[in-house]
Amino acid sequence: MSEIPFVNQLGDALEAAIAKPSRAPRLRRLGRRRYLAVALAALAVVGGGAAIAEILHDPVEIGFGAVGCLGDRGIDGGVAVTTDPTRAPVEICASALASEGFTASDLIACSWEGHGVVVMPHQGRRSCTAHDLAPLPASYTRARLRASRLQAVAVKFEHDAGCLTPPEFARRLTAELRRRGWTGWRAVAHGGGGPCGRVSVPTGSSLVGSIGPAVDATRRTIAVKGRAPLELELALVEPGSPGARLFDTSGERCFTLEGLEAHVRGTLARLNVPIRFHHRSLASFVEVTGPRGERYAEGCAIYEGAAPSYSGGRLEIVVELSQRDPPRSGD
Repeated sequence: MSEIPFVNQLGDALEAAIAKPSRAPRLRRLGRRRYLAVALAALAVVGGGAAIAEILHDPVEIGFGAVGCLGDRGIDGGVAVTTDPTRAPVEICASALASEGFTASDLIACSWEGHGVVVMPHQGRRSCTAHDLAPLPASYTRARLRASRLQAVAVKFEHDAGCLTPPEFARRLTAELRRRGWTGWRAVAHGGGGPCGRVSVPTGSSLVGSIGPAVDATRRTIAVKGRAPLELELALVEPGSPGARLFDTSGERCFTLEGLEAHVRGTLARLNVPIRFHHRSLASFVEVTGPRGERYAEGCAIYEGAAPSYSGGRLEIVVELSQRDPPRSGD
């Protein structure tokens, strides 16, 4: 964790952005170089493994590198961090910053050596050197496509595997990798509290199916962690799922915390998994847009997301609800 308070705060915001980059938080404006430096430093706060790997010698590692999306329009800018080798960086960030009105043609992708890829509005300056950054390596597109092919093999295996223990999942995935020509690669069991071996990060964002955080390209390994069944996670985060619909329905009217808890329990009842709630207020620099933002500003409770968790070997769903702190007496 950084000793710089703002970097710590930005790290918290980027964690939220990873879960739902289309709702990237809006941050106070900084000078261009200061803004870039703080945002890229914060990648280290939220990332791990190949997701923020240095641009080294392995092309797959480059392909799985983090993409930092920086918006800069009007007074504020939006920030999101994603990893998705199936799409070009400007396409990823056009989706992540859609709420700010950017398209891929408005953006330029550059390399921050030792950190990853940063995408920002080119504002007429279509050269990375004009932004004091380096162009993407000539090998980047080839590396990204190679990473995408590796990911496709692992995700297809995960989708069809059912709930295998992590060691068995790793053994069978290694055999599949070698059968498909990835002879130098292997899967390894790597902790986790859940019963099912998993390699991807299924969320309702551009991280759907990403194996970037599991890849160690230097050792050519894919980490297999014990997590919840894939079907449960997708029921909470997949677009159109009961969990995803809660984002919209929590903004349709003003809920108390107790009322929203009851609404969430009713929506997720068919999953037949115990639910635990966590309440908080959002950091001052995070802005929630749309009807949910309006309800939050009114003092209503809003739904922030849900994820499976294991506590003492017991599967449960942890749900994040947010409500603005009441004003203090005399404010």
